[in-house]
Amino acid sequence: MRFSDTVDATQEALLLVDTLARLWPDLVRLADTDVDGFEAAVLPALREVDAALDGGDADAVTRAQASVFAAFTSYPAAETLLMQELAAMIHDVTRGARPPLLPGAVKQDRYLDVPVCYATDRRPTGKADPGDRFGGERGTGLVFGVANVSIPDDHRMGALEKPGLWRLRFRKDPGRFVTVLAVEPAQRAPFVERVRAAVAGTATPDVLIFVHGYNVTFTDAVRRAAQVAYDLHFEGVPMLYSWPSKASVLGYGADENNVTWTAPHFAEFLRLAMTELGARRVHAVAHSMGNRVLLAGLVDLDATDSPQLGQVVFAAPDIDAAVFTQLAGKFTGNAAGCTLYASSNDLALRASEQWATHPRAGQSGPDIVVVPGVDTIDASELDTGLMGHSYYGDRRSVLADMFYVIRNGLAPAARFGLTAMSHPSGLTYWSFTPGDA
Repeated sequence: MRFSDTVDATQEALLLVDTLARLWPDLVRLADTDVDGFEAAVLPALREVDAALDGGDADAVTRAQASVFAAFTSYPAAETLLMQELAAMIHDVTRGARPPLLPGAVKQDRYLDVPVCYATDRRPTGKADPGDRFGGERGTGLVFGVANVSIPDDHRMGALEKPGLWRLRFRKDPGRFVTVLAVEPAQRAPFVERVRAAVAGTATPDVLIFVHGYNVTFTDAVRRAAQVAYDLHFEGVPMLYSWPSKASVLGYGADENNVTWTAPHFAEFLRLAMTELGARRVHAVAHSMGNRVLLAGLVDLDATDSPQLGQVVFAAPDIDAAVFTQLAGKFTGNAAGCTLYASSNDLALRASEQWATHPRAGQSGPDIVVVPGVDTIDASELDTGLMGHSYYGDRRSVLADMFYVIRNGLAPAARFGLTAMSHPSGLTYWSFTPGDA
């Protein structure tokens, strides 16, 4: 069963998954007293769609999508909302727009031009190419600017499309790849003025700060910040804090030193975001070693600095588990919510544990970090691929969960696909339900 003939089967199924992720809390409410029955009917059908999409069989995608529609027939109010929103999504796509548009984004032929406001203490290279404006060396302090990134019309949620040399794709094509189009430096005052204007012009006056991890170039950090904000349907202003990573597997030691060096600069930037941008809420997502930067900035805040601190997400944090536990009490009370994603399949964190000789906060298993004020989510059930370290941005399940966290501020018990787990401490943590990945 197809809903429309105006888009192909795969694109329609992706739009269906996208719509369900966005509407899920409302759909559950419309299920009223039969929430358990609703989830038992819909979630297996969604798993069929995900498996069919991964398999690339258009007929299987169509059959799986029909199962989703069939599951909704017993819930007419939820079915009506889903069909209305899916029709609107498909209509916008056929008009050449891929909703939702991030504030300030401009629709171009075959892609969306997304602005990402950045702060960095990397040293400028002096090169004109947008992809080479900043390297891995330390600068002299914070510099600011705006980078423009293309999100292709056929972008798939969770993907960071880039050219593959083995396919002889040497040319940066913004209609096919997530590409840095331009990098425009700005002085501090004009930067603050521009971001304030962008925040004031949004329906949701929030900002989302992304802090990258180890072994990441400035270019890839900008690309990831745009992709995550886009896939989260973030309706505020996306921002990036980029510290001087060597962007090399062998540069781990240097990156460790640099995250310590950058900490006061990030704290300065975080206070700027809290006090000068006019934001209602300042959300933050950090990955891997970038969590050390975020944690240092959070601990540096006091209650008077952080009335706007919203949702804080620690994704695969490469930070000493005991240090995280010790410091958690110093920041959890200042944020609207804190979420930690961990996995026992994270090979990069296993290597980090061997290097540091102590477990990392992003690892799960018997010693998973569970502390008051932080919602810990075990992502081990997900097929996280290769190193299993970028699942925060590479898997639709984690992105959908982060959507509920940042967009709706929902507690884990109100989010689908999570199972409550008991920790020896008596606290509860959460795990992705097997098969929901």
